[in-house]
Amino acid sequence: MPTTIRLDDDTLARLDAVAASSSSTRSAVIKDAVEQYLEYDAWFRQQVAVGQQASRNGDVVAHDEAKARIRALGVHVD
Repeated sequence: MPTTIRLDDDTLARLDAVAASSSSTRSAVIKDAVEQYLEYDAWFRQQVAVGQQASRNGDVVAHDEAKARIRALGVHVD
């Protein structure tokens, strides 16, 4: 089933520039972008579920310990 979307002129110009630089079409760029988004969204949701399960299992790090680990990497945290 076809889907119609409306985009502003700036977005269309950017899409056309990407398409031209990759010898592609506007439709192909949009299709690729949507596929990438859907893959990322599925991965992200799965990672959230993993984190939620870890939390339910008590597999967590205390705030002070997390800060200490970050500091050990050389990153300044308050």
